[in-house]
Formats: sequence, structure tokens, C-alpha cells
Amino acid sequence: MNRRVLLIEPDYKNKYPPLNLMKISRYFRKICGDDVRFFKGDLKKFAAQLLLEEFFYSSANELSLFHVQDDTNPIKVLARYSDDLMNFIKVGKFSYLDSIPNFRNTFWEEKLLNLRRRFQKKDYPKFDIICVATLFTFFWQKTVDSINYAKNFLKTDGHLYVGGVAATLVPDELRNEIGDDVKIHKGLLDKPTDFDKTDDMIIDTLPPDYSILEEVDYKYPADNAYFGYTTRGCIRRCEFCAVHTLEPEYKNYVDICEQLKQAEEQFGTKQYLMLMDNNVLASPNFEQIIDDIKKCGFARGATYVLSSDYDIAIKNLHNGYNDRAYIKKMLQLYDELDKHLPEEIAGEFYSVREEKNLLYLVGATKEKIFEVDSFVRPLFEKYFKHTKKAHYVDFNQGLDSRLFTEKLAKKLSEINIRPLRIAFDHYEQRDIYEKAVRMAAKFGIKDMSNYVLYNFRDTPDDLYNRLKLNIDLCEELNISIYSFPMKYHPIRDPEYFRNRDFLGEHWNKKFIRAIQAIINATKGKIGRGRSFFEAAFGKNLDEFHDLLWMPETMIIYRVKYDELAKKWQREFHTLNEDEIDVAKKFIALNKFSDDDIFSIESENIREVLKFYQITRH
Repeated sequence: MNRRVLLIEPDYKNKYPPLNLMKISRYFRKICGDDVRFFKGDLKKFAAQLLLEEFFYSSANELSLFHVQDDTNPIKVLARYSDDLMNFIKVGKFSYLDSIPNFRNTFWEEKLLNLRRRFQKKDYPKFDIICVATLFTFFWQKTVDSINYAKNFLKTDGHLYVGGVAATLVPDELRNEIGDDVKIHKGLLDKPTDFDKTDDMIIDTLPPDYSILEEVDYKYPADNAYFGYTTRGCIRRCEFCAVHTLEPEYKNYVDICEQLKQAEEQFGTKQYLMLMDNNVLASPNFEQIIDDIKKCGFARGATYVLSSDYDIAIKNLHNGYNDRAYIKKMLQLYDELDKHLPEEIAGEFYSVREEKNLLYLVGATKEKIFEVDSFVRPLFEKYFKHTKKAHYVDFNQGLDSRLFTEKLAKKLSEINIRPLRIAFDHYEQRDIYEKAVRMAAKFGIKDMSNYVLYNFRDTPDDLYNRLKLNIDLCEELNISIYSFPMKYHPIRDPEYFRNRDFLGEHWNKKFIRAIQAIINATKGKIGRGRSFFEAAFGKNLDEFHDLLWMPETMIIYRVKYDELAKKWQREFHTLNEDEIDVAKKFIALNKFSDDDIFSIESENIREVLKFYQITRH
């Protein structure tokens, strides 16, 4: 008998999909033939969703629901109210049921009330195996809450596994909050014994199962990409980095060609090849890796035609691969198609969907999708044209500027790399970093990006100077560099791994908030324009220092509060040396309540501090 497997990613915001869960899905679904489903979000909502599925399907044979062909079919009638039904199961307010015709005081209401009582008792549908992924430790509470709540979905003899970043870095601390009944997996899925299995399959070598991303409503910002590795680990042991714990062994070559081939055949072509290597330049097989990437269709100048989402969904439904995901995907595609249709065709399309019960996910079947294929397919082919686009490669974790050589830079230029990411963690390495940028530019790599670490041992001036260096290089070399400042967090320190409160020795709360305010205004990145940079960070270090001390509202709404900011600046710089010292110590704490301000004896300082109480309203 096939097992029921539940994969969970906690309800936090993240850019990249859970590659580990995607590979686990491939193993249980493809290798073992198990029933796998993926969920990301509020687990209470998921519980209500599972119970709603029971509402429609559990007693189908008993009530002969599927033999009713006219509009009295309860599934067809009630499907349009599925959101109200699910909300009632979750919340229990009868107002959700009042809008449903002929529902109150019926067999159906009693059936739903029973499910509501089960929801309250946490008597949910059960799974044999549950796997919960963890990410950064500053998502701690959401992660712990998700793991503990997931226990409600586990069979008595089932197994709950937790793995990923936080599970690997702080397993003992995690154990203290989730109990001994959970199996914590540390590190990669690179052993045959993972999940207590007895076969020889190495899960980490499997192609990801991209279908699970269609099961959830959450849309990952990094979309339309293949994900993978060409190496594992890193030769460095940087103090601020956890890679040597997560991937302790440096593996200098991983063959991605077969993975990409299988992914393209089953899930279609994608624009980006997103490689998560931590130090690919350290590999003695680097030239072979680039040749592999070229062979996979990502050579310089390479283009592709985006696969039809419709064709992919139909094909996987015919093959019986994750019906749950592709039925949902197909209904989403129907809704998107409807927006492009002329009114007269849209009306006919709606009637076809209504007749076949394909307006709502509840009750929709792949058999009905196949029945309307001859009508729908020509519409997709007519209204969705796919043109050629460029293929791109992104070594997303960044390249090590210390390992750059002209030979490696020239080899990199043979693929469509965009952007080229080079880490710039320390201003002391500016010469090495600049040399790497110049080498890349020499061989025609014009689009670059970097991660700029701050709040470690650096000073705010170091951050400014690194960002400014990129602006200077962009102008001189006619290239584009996007910088992404990244705040350092000690993710294993018992005092800080649960939060984001750590302050580097040269930083304070106000400086951190100032940088975050600037970054929010620039959408998280700093581009090549000098005027843009100077408006955000100042024309020089003196202006940058003023921004660090400036009230947060005036940083974010610079144009709106320009005159007020100038007034603050005049009064701030009018303070004498002793007053400035007292004011800065106060402002550094970034707390500006009336009681705090009135505790200051100097009236001059109090007048300045009142600017910090101004909000955008």
C-alpha cells in the first residue's frame, strides 16, 4: 500500500523554493510510488482544506454523488461556495453558511458541523511520513510552531523528519523545543540510509520535482528557473559563513546534464539555470563544468522558446504525475485564458467549464479536462504565442574574487552568465575584488551583482566605500553592477540565532535602521547610476553620516520631508560638542518615547529629538 507523504515549508517569506523538499518529493513519488503533497503557509488553513476535501469526497460512494448529472449535483452546486465552507470549518461562524442556498438545517450542514468539531479537536487526516524544511534561524518561531503543529497530521506509527539549515546548525536547541519524537536530519541527503530507507538511492543526486510548486498558492520570486549544483561545499572557512557546517565536504564536480534533461522533458524549458554552488571557482573541474552548462543549452548567445504550460500540464496529467498539482494548474490556466478571450468566446468557454465542473478546484477531474482539450487547446495556441528569449546562468551564491584569473574569466564568458555575482565582504579586499571585476569586463561580461556584507566587523564607512567603488567601476568600465547589502546575523549564537538583534562592534540600532530604510527605498538593491546612489547614500561620507543619524521618516520620505530634514540638520549641527555626544548616545538606541526624551536635561537636545517622533502621517 502506498504511503501518504506530506512535505511542509513553514509560513515565512523566502525567494527560492525548497530544493531539498523537491528532491525528497522526487524520491517518494517517482522511486517509491507514494502519494506526496506539499504545503507552504498556515497549517490551520491546510487542516481545514483537508477536511473540506473529505466533505466532498469521503462519502461519495455512499451518497452516489458522482452519478448525478444535472445541476442538482451537490458537488457542482456547493463547489462555488468552497471558500465559505472552508472558512466555516476553520472559524465556525455561521455567517459563512448563510449565503449558501438551501444549506442550513440539512444533512450537508450536519456533515460540515461534524468536520468543524474535528477541526477543533485537531482530528485531522493523517500522513505516514512528514518532512519539514527549515531555513534561517531568525525564522525560528515560525519554524518551531510549524514543526509542532505538523504533529497533528501524523499517524500514530508515522515518522516526522526535520532537516535543512536551522536543523543542521542548531539541532540541540531545536530538539529542546520540538521534543524527542521528531527525527532531526543534519546536513545533506547524501547517504542511502536517509529516512531510514534500505535502497541505495542518494536523494541529493535526484532531479528536483518542480511539480510541487504548482500545489501551493505561494509564488517564489525566483521563478522560471532550473535549480541545481555543479559543486558542493567550499574550500574556505569564513567565520561569518555556515557553509562548512552545512556542506562540510568539498565536492568538486556534480554532473547536472542528466538532471536538466529530465527536468526539461517533464516540466518544460525555463529561462534561468540557477546554480547554488558556494565556490565553483575552487573546482579543478571548472572548465568541464562550463562545458556541461554549454551543452545544456546555456552557451553565450543561447536562446530558447518557453514551453507551453498547457502542454506540460496535459502531458503530466496523462502520465498520472501529481494530478493534484496539475489539475490546480490547469484551472489557473483556464482563468488566465479567459482574460484574453473575446466576449462571445469567453461566454462559450464559461459554459463548457460549468458543464464539466471545471470552474472550481473542488470536484474538478483530469478526465473532464481531457474531454474539453479539443475545445481549449486551439484557444491556447491562438492567444498565447511564445517568442525566443535569452537563456541565462546565475551562480547565485557568488564567485570568490580571490580565485579569479584571466583564464577562468575567459571561460566564464563562454556562457550566458547574468548576472555575474562576486562577493565583496570586506573593504580590505577591494584590490582583489576590483581586479576580478576588471577581468570579467575585459571578456565582455557586463552584467554583474554582488552581496555586500555589513554589521560584521566592518564600519558604516566600509559599507559606503564598497558601494561607491561599484559606482565608480560602472562608470569607468561601462558595466552594470547591482549591489545587495546583506546584514550579518550570528545564526548559531544562543543569544541571537532566534532574532535579528545582533549589532556589530561599529554599529548601533539607529545605523541599522537607517541602512534598512535606505535599502527599502531602493527596493533592496543599488544600481549603477551615480545620481541614484548619491541621492540614497549621500555624495560623500559626511552626507552619509548625516543620513545615518537622520530621523527614519525623513530618510524614507526624502522628497516629502526635504525642508524638515534641512531644519533637523541645522539644529543637529548647532549642538555643541558635549551635546552632540549626549544626543548621539541617545539616538543610537533608536527609542524616542516622550518619557525617554524628557529624561534629557538639555532643552537643545530635546528639541532635536522631537524630529525623531515625526511619522509619515
